[in-house]
Amino acid sequence: MDRDSRLYRYIYEFYVARIQSGYYIKGDAIPSIHEISETFGVSDKTTRRMLRQLKEDGFISSGSGRSSVVIKDFSNEDHADFCRTYYLAHKDAALELQCLRRSFLSSILFPAFCRLPADRREQLSQYLSKVRRWDFRAFIDFFCIVLDSLGNPLLPSLFAESTMFGHLSDLYMMTDASYSDFYFDRLANYMENLLTSHAAEDFDGIKRQLDQISQLRAEKLRKNLEASYAGSGQSDLVPVPFRWYITKGRIEHRSFTAQILLHRILCRQYQPGEFLPSVSQLAEEFSVAEITIRRSLSLLVSFNAVKTLNGKGTMVLDIVNQQAMQFPQSEECQKELLLSLEAFQVLALTAGSISSVFFPDIPADTLTFYAEQMKECVRREDCYRYYKTCFDLFYAMGNSALSEVCSQLMWQTLWPISCRSLWLTPGETASIMKVLLRSLEERDAKLFSRASGRLFLRTFQTVRKGLIEGGVKEAAHVAWIEETEEWPPE
Repeated sequence: MDRDSRLYRYIYEFYVARIQSGYYIKGDAIPSIHEISETFGVSDKTTRRMLRQLKEDGFISSGSGRSSVVIKDFSNEDHADFCRTYYLAHKDAALELQCLRRSFLSSILFPAFCRLPADRREQLSQYLSKVRRWDFRAFIDFFCIVLDSLGNPLLPSLFAESTMFGHLSDLYMMTDASYSDFYFDRLANYMENLLTSHAAEDFDGIKRQLDQISQLRAEKLRKNLEASYAGSGQSDLVPVPFRWYITKGRIEHRSFTAQILLHRILCRQYQPGEFLPSVSQLAEEFSVAEITIRRSLSLLVSFNAVKTLNGKGTMVLDIVNQQAMQFPQSEECQKELLLSLEAFQVLALTAGSISSVFFPDIPADTLTFYAEQMKECVRREDCYRYYKTCFDLFYAMGNSALSEVCSQLMWQTLWPISCRSLWLTPGETASIMKVLLRSLEERDAKLFSRASGRLFLRTFQTVRKGLIEGGVKEAAHVAWIEETEEWPPE
């Protein structure tokens, strides 16, 4: 199945699940063709195909010049049956995701609230009554508006997707209706208190309310889990993992294949001086058209990762050891770098808190293995392997939802790593490497948290500054993140 078909099926299932769960109910308009295409990074042709399928299957009505509207009318019992089945299949991922959300909720929402303009509070207050009426979409929209203040579309995307995953079990599964009333009222009260704390510039109060929302969601998840197993008789469902797709500005075909090739170059699967497989061979491997491969190779040429030789093919260059690296000026390259900046901002905001939660669970022999890897990074001053080792450590933390998020972010960070002009200074890189190595050798979770947080924070700051100086004006809209701790640690 080619990538267009996979995306078509994913987008179709995305909207079917939301209609079946009650996220969209009869009479609701779903986003326009343009909005869906932009969100998922697909052509209007793919979106129209998806909408035709929804219409043929009786979920929506549509016509020329008007919005697509949900016409399928599900009862509460229908929603409950769907959500119960969905939740049982996804329960393992929901529990892992809840653990992950506890570690990153405050990390991304607290700085967003600190930057929230005062004139947005009135708009946000309008969502409170909807939440009290069990409108979970209003809860998601409320916080997505808050996250917009950080200037990074990946953050509301991550929040919405991770929250939506749990939403399918939240609205209709509770057997105790009085508890559901209590839950949504309490949720709205905490959101109202957030706005009050914001108006008073009470930053400690903002943190408290965010923590209470996280705790309330964890309690709701536990109750739903208990309710779902009561006489379900469906314990044989195959577990379904959490999936997060970078939806705003999703990578295009040429970038998707170019990133894989760049990864192979950076990890020396293709050695400097070697030639890449032919265009036809790569097109067959990735199930894309040859013109897509040519565009991918053109992108790699712009980043000085390869060189095209007439009559011979595409030769790999030595990215890591290049002494000078021109900043790519094409619109395509700048788009990739902007998405990389957004990925680094997510990591800069969350790496420290995620590490402090999950690092203690990494097995001792795994830490020993990665300590040896880090020693090699220090010895060779290998920038790419250094970043890769940090990502590998996140994967080793044993939470598949965390691995999914890091995997999506990792691919976006390859472009700045290939640009020497956007690297940290050698002295600073060496300093962070040594602290990371010490944290692994001493199995010190707090030290690792500080070092990993420092790595992605300083990389984000360096890339942001480099992009602004290089003429990528949109980079200035991605909010600057301040350093809050002295470095190096004692």
